[in-house]
Amino acid sequence: MQQNLQLTPAQRRVELARPWVLLASYGTAAWLGWWWLAVPLAVLTCLAAFVQMHDAMHNALGLAKPANKRVLTLSGLLILKSGHGLQVTHLRHHGRCLTEDDPEGAPATWSFSRVLWQGPWHTLMLRREALRIAPGTRRIQLMETALTGLLLLAFVGLYWLTGSLLGLVYWGVAFFMSITMPIWASYIPHHVSSRNPVARTAAALAQAWTPITASFAFHHLHHHYPRVPTALLYRAARELPPPPEEEHHH
Repeated sequence: MQQNLQLTPAQRRVELARPWVLLASYGTAAWLGWWWLAVPLAVLTCLAAFVQMHDAMHNALGLAKPANKRVLTLSGLLILKSGHGLQVTHLRHHGRCLTEDDPEGAPATWSFSRVLWQGPWHTLMLRREALRIAPGTRRIQLMETALTGLLLLAFVGLYWLTGSLLGLVYWGVAFFMSITMPIWASYIPHHVSSRNPVARTAAALAQAWTPITASFAFHHLHHHYPRVPTALLYRAARELPPPPEEEHHH
């Protein structure tokens, strides 16, 4: 049944272009000094990159394997992540959801206060866990991790040479989104029922613009139908048998 829920070529182009169009919009606003607009655009860029990376993790974009691997790397870099490293821990999360052998899902089992103070350290720990779980991808994981470091050096260099904060402000936003990921990508999706009014509103909005809302509104559905692209989860909610969401909520 999931075979009918695949991106058309036009939809695929939109999904692939979205974070990069937003990044260009951020760069333009930052260059003009419109920081009131640039910072929200940087947040939207990170969210769109997260959704693109997530779809690439599940090979849900309909791309050939080499192209999918490139998308996984590049979208991960937009949020200072090793895309291949996160793929390792994310697929483990799907296979052993909220068990002791699910490092990505651990924050969903914590108290919210613990997520707040331990979340940033958990983000770093996931890199170590990804190397432990899948040593065969060690080379690409370490390369992607090194590239995130080089990005920071490039942004510092840009500021030192030109005085432009364009790179450092984006890095700051991406860093904040990264260290808070245990909150918005793990704890909240596993604790907000699809029957919650906020989730219902997000589900309605998801039909208009997927990156911000669909991965939250349809998290339980995604666990059962991981090959459905995020952009089509609202259709999957109508067309596929509803899953028992209590399996993924504590």
